[in-house]
Amino acid sequence: MFGPTMAQLVEGVTKLNKMFFSSASAAQAANFRKMLFAMTNDVRVILIKLADRLHNVRTLQFLPPVKQKYVARETIEIYAPLAHRLGINKIKSELEETCFRILQPEKAKEIYDFLGSTGLEGDSKLRDAMQQLEEHLVEFSIKARISGRPKQAYSIYNKTIKYNTSIEGLYDFLGVRILTESVKDCYGALGMVHKYYKPIPGRFKDYIAVPKPNMYQSLHTTVIFDGKPLEIQIRTEEMHRIAEEGIAAHWDYKESGGKESAPDYKEKLSWLRNLIDWYQDVKDASEFMETVKVELFEYHVYVFTPKGDVIELPSGSTPIDFAYTIHTNVGHRCIGAKVNGHIVPLEYRLQNGDIVSILTSKNQKGPSRDWLKIVGSASAKRKIRIWLKKEFRDEYVSSGEREFVETFIKLGGDRETEKTFKTAAFGNKVKELGFPSIEELYAGIGAGEVRSQQVIGKLFPDLVTKSVPKHPNKASRREKQKKKDSKGPRIIVGGLEDALIKMSRCCNPIPGDEIIGYITRGRGVTVHKKDCTNAKNLQSDTEDRLIEVRWDLGITEEQLHEGDYLVKIRIETTDRKGMLNSVTSVIANQGINIHSAVARTTKQKTGLLDFSIEVRDSNMLDSLIKAIQRIIGVTRAYRIDNQSNKA
Repeated sequence: MFGPTMAQLVEGVTKLNKMFFSSASAAQAANFRKMLFAMTNDVRVILIKLADRLHNVRTLQFLPPVKQKYVARETIEIYAPLAHRLGINKIKSELEETCFRILQPEKAKEIYDFLGSTGLEGDSKLRDAMQQLEEHLVEFSIKARISGRPKQAYSIYNKTIKYNTSIEGLYDFLGVRILTESVKDCYGALGMVHKYYKPIPGRFKDYIAVPKPNMYQSLHTTVIFDGKPLEIQIRTEEMHRIAEEGIAAHWDYKESGGKESAPDYKEKLSWLRNLIDWYQDVKDASEFMETVKVELFEYHVYVFTPKGDVIELPSGSTPIDFAYTIHTNVGHRCIGAKVNGHIVPLEYRLQNGDIVSILTSKNQKGPSRDWLKIVGSASAKRKIRIWLKKEFRDEYVSSGEREFVETFIKLGGDRETEKTFKTAAFGNKVKELGFPSIEELYAGIGAGEVRSQQVIGKLFPDLVTKSVPKHPNKASRREKQKKKDSKGPRIIVGGLEDALIKMSRCCNPIPGDEIIGYITRGRGVTVHKKDCTNAKNLQSDTEDRLIEVRWDLGITEEQLHEGDYLVKIRIETTDRKGMLNSVTSVIANQGINIHSAVARTTKQKTGLLDFSIEVRDSNMLDSLIKAIQRIIGVTRAYRIDNQSNKA
């Protein structure tokens, strides 16, 4: 029972040993990476992990409210989409519903109350629909099993956001499922449904002929029943088992070796391989986790090659992403694109149903660095980074080494230790972090794949944890409480921890921003973003009063939630009713407080929404902006400062 296979499973689900991470997000990314690696060897690892997370969610009520929200947000952003990607609908649904009630209790109550008040939670209408369908199926000599239920609250909530409407504006709350014995009977049942009930145009989907990436197969149609829309799903019993159990339904372990019998297992997890490949080249925790969220979420677009082949890409992908999906060399030589027969810019965002053709040139040397800011898929980013690193390797190694040494000295490292950086012993320590050599580490830093502070934090944890006792006494706890009460910025100035800090109001820096300090007479140090216009002017006029500052790398997960920072964002939208409500709902769903809001319309009939919001760090802000950009009608969302108030 406790042989090598069991040991592998235990190792796969065991959390990482406690070690220093530069932030809570770094620890989260490291744990998730380990889980993904283990999953490529044995999918049971993730099945056990999902079961463990489900148990944790079921017992959330015993945790403090702050911890409840932290676990619920992580679950709804990572584990529920992961269950969806694996096709395990039973686990996905329970995770979403439970976490939705914790993160949005008022919205959840509103939806449940609405369903109850309209009688949709009852089964009278469903009973009528199911009875009629059973009679018609008998008439068509189709053996089938019928079930039905109201749609879930979280699904309803997401539709209010997606379609920019209230609950009352939605109409398909009920769903009926027909389970047949064969694929032939599925299409026969569909013909019966459309014969007796008028289908709503544009609501039919054939996932039997074109299955979803998570193996889901079914026919979907929405018809008018008793004057109201009714969604009907038709599939075989085997398809239903896969819809509920996903990859677990495909998994057949032999007693001897525990290997999969399904030959297409690797193909089913192609999206996972993209994530693993991306991890090999990008060690930055925050960037990795943001990529995970994009790749796991169900927001994808389906476009066509000129030959009619379907290509799946993350929402927000461009023709460059499409080109790299076709072939790496097609991406490298891409100079333009046609969508539906028309020339489009490379930053064009692909839409469902687009027919895409790529224009290439043998004279094209390779991708531009700017492409990394445009592409939306992890796979394309990885291929671009590989080319850039190879092309500019010497430049990256040189700049990366310089940055690494400078950061090491700024953090308090000594010159004697610096001399060991070229030794074999140091090279072995670097290999333990996943870099083949010291040069590869420097190249990674120079290419922006990993931050020097993050690497130094793992190689020399004492440098960044020496000011944080492992076993704090009462005095240090009081200092933490004092720091928490003041909600001051977590910044270290020139190695000093007690300097008077003032955050600049012109650019409102937040954790994760690159920052610089300016010594003000009698008022301590004012912290600016490095790209702040005022900071650039100060660098040219009074360079002698500039001082290096950095965010405190010794922050713990608890401290991560202690204080929020005020930042401004602008959203450009089409001018239509209800847009402000949609945006504020997304902000609230992210657990972010709105400090102020201004909405106006330009002469060009474009909506402009300016918000002052409170966020923890740049990762939280980036996650919000990406969520806002998914709203129908939003054309652009970005951060602004106090110098950018005019449209």
